[in-house]
Amino acid sequence: MSIIDPKTTPLCLLTEGFLATRQAKTATGILRYGSWPISSVLDSSCTGQKIKDITGINCSAPIVSNIQEALELNPKALLIGIAPIGGDLPDSWITIIKTAIINKMHIINGLHNFLADIPELKNLADEHQVMLWDVRDPSIYKASKDNYVAKQKSRNLNTKIITMVGSDCNVGKMCTALELQKAALRQGIPSGFVATGQTGIMISGDGIPLDRIICDFASGAMERAIDEVCGVFDLSQKHYVFVEGQGSLLHPGYSGVTLSLVHGSNPSAMILCHKAGIEEIQGGYSVKIPNMSQLISIYQEAVSWIQANNPAKIIGISINTSNLNEDQARAYLKSVKAETGLESVDLIRFGGHEKILAGI
Repeated sequence: MSIIDPKTTPLCLLTEGFLATRQAKTATGILRYGSWPISSVLDSSCTGQKIKDITGINCSAPIVSNIQEALELNPKALLIGIAPIGGDLPDSWITIIKTAIINKMHIINGLHNFLADIPELKNLADEHQVMLWDVRDPSIYKASKDNYVAKQKSRNLNTKIITMVGSDCNVGKMCTALELQKAALRQGIPSGFVATGQTGIMISGDGIPLDRIICDFASGAMERAIDEVCGVFDLSQKHYVFVEGQGSLLHPGYSGVTLSLVHGSNPSAMILCHKAGIEEIQGGYSVKIPNMSQLISIYQEAVSWIQANNPAKIIGISINTSNLNEDQARAYLKSVKAETGLESVDLIRFGGHEKILAGI
């Protein structure tokens, strides 16, 4: 139910000052997995460079230094491409957004600051007849538009829910889910993807913005979102649903979102996601990340609270090794497999999708 049609809407991705940082994960997610045509990336700190050299993603669109240069390439929408802690909109971007609106561009916003709540932007959008899509607004999605408490409903035996969990934020949970869904489809297994964050929603066109839903109803929205995806499958045949993870049970700020997601998804299995070399929760917290065996125990124990008879297990480990050279990366994956006994792969760098799918 994408508010703005991705097939007919060329995007300018706004990352001003952030493209080379981890905060640009919305932009990089769209670049890697989105179906939107990309007309440009607006980031004066990277002008003259190539998107591939900065992100590793093949994209021929240019990096421009200002909104006027972007407009020369005829974009139809401006997508805010960052996901900073707290989800705040940089004040300096208001002028850029206003210029885009005046030039008949729709605005796609995944931040916690809703553009429709800013009178000057709302009035300007109405005047120029363009849309402000505040992606994190729960009221626009069927699964989260009203208050529903999770019922922990039993699922068809042919329905396999595979939930991504992580050691921290921004370690590859969405990428892992999308990669595995594509691999399952290649194997001929009916498969769906449940987006739980703004970037996943922009890519898939639907889902739930889990971190904007009232705590009492977050697990219920998760349950409903899975039901929606399962509704398209023939329940007499095996099918997979890959659930995008959020945050981490270790995270001092976001652990509540993670627990609601894990309990609401009521998984058949889990995939643990991690970034090599990260030893503590990022963002200024002094919380050490335990070893992989301890992380596995933490998540399996959390699921066991709601699945006393047959609790879900971690069946594989997806690791982002982008900060290691190839030899270091292969050695790291080998060491994690030796520690845990589980298949440990970097799906983007080395593949290994079939190894993970074989464990479901």
